[in-house]
Amino acid sequence: MLDDRNDPLEKLAAAHRSLEENLNDLARAARALGDARGRAAALEGLSGVVAYFERSMSRHQEDEERSLFPRLAVLEAIAPTLERLRQEHKAHQRAINALRAAIERDGGAEAAEVLPQLIDDLRAAYQRHVACEEQEVFPAARRFLQPSAMQGIMHEMETRRGRGGQGNPAKGISGRPHRPGGMRRGP
Repeated sequence: MLDDRNDPLEKLAAAHRSLEENLNDLARAARALGDARGRAAALEGLSGVVAYFERSMSRHQEDEERSLFPRLAVLEAIAPTLERLRQEHKAHQRAINALRAAIERDGGAEAAEVLPQLIDDLRAAYQRHVACEEQEVFPAARRFLQPSAMQGIMHEMETRRGRGGQGNPAKGISGRPHRPGGMRRGP
């Protein structure tokens, strides 16, 4: 059994919590656009959250699509769900691109009108997406995947972040020393 620090599903779920926090930050920053005195800070906040989405959520999606989903694709019952989630990832990226475009137009009155709806739509889409992953996909992974497959997923996630495999072998996602082959020894 993997501990939480080495459990890729726990890492993916933690990313979902971070996503929720960033969606809340995004909504707060969008509301602040209406105050001329706080507009510059609001735009900076919006840009920072969108950069988070572009960096962290794209990596998160890659973790799912390149590491988790392929291992579950042999389960016929969940294969259509995995394909729908892949399509939702593309839709999320289009929504993030629309957010970026609205912010870059200057964050003025038009953005102040458009952004709240874009954010509400993105929040609703992510809520449905996360619920599906956490209520259907992750439980299926826990039932179906062997510990070696889970370790493989974790190793691939670490490698994507430059913290394992061909990346920085000193530390992995867990902060524990990485051992070749994705295996860990000792406390």
